[in-house]
Amino acid sequence: MADYTPSPMASRVIPIILFALLLQLVLSCSAAKNAGPAPEKISRADRPCLVITNFKNITAAEKALKFQPWEYGLAAMLTTDLEEIGAFNIVDRERVRDIFAEQQLQQSGLVDQKTAVRLGRLVAAQYLLTGSFIEMNGELRLSAQVFSVEKGIQLGATSISGETKDFFLVEKKLFVKVIGFLEIMLSEEDKTKIIGAVETQSIDASLKNYSGEIAMARAQDLRKAGKRDESVRLLREAKERFSEALAFDPNYKRARKNLATLATAIPLTL
Repeated sequence: MADYTPSPMASRVIPIILFALLLQLVLSCSAAKNAGPAPEKISRADRPCLVITNFKNITAAEKALKFQPWEYGLAAMLTTDLEEIGAFNIVDRERVRDIFAEQQLQQSGLVDQKTAVRLGRLVAAQYLLTGSFIEMNGELRLSAQVFSVEKGIQLGATSISGETKDFFLVEKKLFVKVIGFLEIMLSEEDKTKIIGAVETQSIDASLKNYSGEIAMARAQDLRKAGKRDESVRLLREAKERFSEALAFDPNYKRARKNLATLATAIPLTL
C-alpha cells in the first residue's frame, strides 16, 4: 500500500477539527454539571464585573522581546472570548491601566491572593483573572489564576501547553478551563462562536498587531500628558505594525479594524 502524506492544508485543518470536537465534548460536560442560568439570560445590569490583567512573559531573555506583545495580546484574546458569552461586564482595559499606574504596580504577572483582592476592589470587580506564559523551543505554556474578590479566595489555577504555532488553540483550551472555574454554562450557539472565533493563525501577524495596540495605548497616555510629538511617533509605529500584521495575514480583521481606527479616529497627520 502506498504511503499517505497529508497536504500542508490538511495538516493545519485536521488539528483544528479535532480540537473543535474535543472542545464540544468538554463544554457539553461543563454545561451538564453547572446549574446556573445560561449567560444569555443574564441582563447586563446583573452581570458581575471581571478584570483581566496582562499576562507576565517569563520566556528566556533571548526570546522574551519577540513574544512581549502577547503580555497584552493573550489577555485581549481572553477578553474577546469572555465578552462573547455575555456572562460578565469586562472592566475597561484603559481603566485597568490607569489603576495600575496610580498604584505604581506592574500591569502583568501572577499576583498573590491578597493583591488580587485589592486590585479587584479598586476597579469594583467581583472576579480577577491573571496569568503568565513561556515560549520554549516551539512550545507555548499558558498559566492562569482566577480569584473571587468578594470571597477573597482563589477559585482555580491551571497551566495549558501546546505547540507555539497553534497558539490560538492553546488560548481556547485555557479559556475552557477559566470558564470552568467561573462555573459558566454555555449554549450551543455560544460554543459555536467560541470554536470559530480565531483572530489569526499567524504568530507573526498576532505579535505585530498587539505590538501596534501597545503602541496605541502608550500614545494615548503620552497625549494625555501633553507630549504630542512622542504620541505621534508611537502612532506612526502602531500604523506600521498593523500594516505588517496584514502583510502576514491579509484576512486579520482585528488588525484591519485597528488600522482603520487609527486612520479615522485620531485627528493627527500620520
